[in-house]
Amino acid sequence: MSAVARALPRTRPRARTRAVVRSLALAESRRMLRNPVLWACTGLSVWMMWSVVPTPDEWPGASYEEMATCAVPLLFAVSVVAAVSFNRERLDVAADAPVTEVQRCVGRWVGALPLLAVAAGYAALLAWRQRDLGGLWLGTEPGRTTEALFTAGELVQPVVLALLAVSTGAALGRRLPLVSALPLLFVLWFLVAFYWLFGAAAVVPLSILQVQPVRVFAGTPYADPLRFPSQWLLEAPGEFSEQWSRVVVSAGLSWWHAVWLLGLSALWGAVTVPRGRARRWLVAAGSVLAVVGVVAQYWVLP
Repeated sequence: MSAVARALPRTRPRARTRAVVRSLALAESRRMLRNPVLWACTGLSVWMMWSVVPTPDEWPGASYEEMATCAVPLLFAVSVVAAVSFNRERLDVAADAPVTEVQRCVGRWVGALPLLAVAAGYAALLAWRQRDLGGLWLGTEPGRTTEALFTAGELVQPVVLALLAVSTGAALGRRLPLVSALPLLFVLWFLVAFYWLFGAAAVVPLSILQVQPVRVFAGTPYADPLRFPSQWLLEAPGEFSEQWSRVVVSAGLSWWHAVWLLGLSALWGAVTVPRGRARRWLVAAGSVLAVVGVVAQYWVLP
């Protein structure tokens, strides 16, 4: 009587794929989180945030706007760390390598998720810091508040910008050598810091770092501000304006701006994935989100 050999259990392809992606993601996460550039720039952003303290003689809204720009060093570091990770994809790999290009790409993207957690922690600290200060100052008398706080949409912006930073760094790191990608990233985020370039209402929806409030015409320089509605926040005529302006913080504008940033992130992310269905879907989804986000911003723009 012949013995029947039992078949050895086989690993399911999907389970094996998940295991490979999980291992690569853990390895990439460790590398990213151990990068000293990330924590040095995060510390710089926190220090800049802590340095913003409202003062009676400040330019109206200065502290409110400065709070929004403090995240730029952190965003630059996130893009650099992502670029270094995805730049390893430029190394030649055998066509029959056990880990496919798609698996490596997914693993690196999953490994970058902790960077978004760092940005979320920064946003939470930002919200706490504003409340610790008792609020920020907006407007001038008679339309002024000393208790202004970021809306939820404004607090979400650092996290969505971190996603854009990952996709931008990943795209440049994947397609360019680091000697070219890193200077480009520095120039990009350096320009983003000049938020006033997008201060005009016509280009506010197209900004990367959206800094509120938005200023809306309220009256001529000779208007009596006491005749304006008492709930309006006002900005008096001065060096940069020859009119009375109404200072408006729009939560809707912030949320639709996040949709615009998600669209840009998807478009940059498409550059990092191999050609095929995934890339086409990312391009299509990114284009739709970007267009919808911009159109909706113009719709709700004060």
